[in-house]
Amino acid sequence: MQLLINNQQAITGYVTTGSVEQGIEYTGKLPDGFEENFKPSCYLFQNGTVVANPNYVTPVEPTPDSGPTAEQESLTAMAQQMADQQQHIASLEQALTALAQGGTKS
Repeated sequence: MQLLINNQQAITGYVTTGSVEQGIEYTGKLPDGFEENFKPSCYLFQNGTVVANPNYVTPVEPTPDSGPTAEQESLTAMAQQMADQQQHIASLEQALTALAQGGTKS
């Protein structure tokens, strides 16, 4: 097995077959559940052995904002302006057609 270790001695990855660039060869005993529970930095390489990281905190995945982005809001506003302009143009076309046909009848 080869371990990938960062400068804080946290194990960031491993391979059980083959090799990996800058990997450290390790043939010692692994903590119970190492392979099943492995997460980067969850284990440390200390004094030639693999131990659980007592300071490990599971990273919190950022949740996407459920509201629209500023870009989406701008696009929505532009689409509304275009719809309003198209409606105004249609109204002007109707008025011009009425004038071309002799005006409105009372």
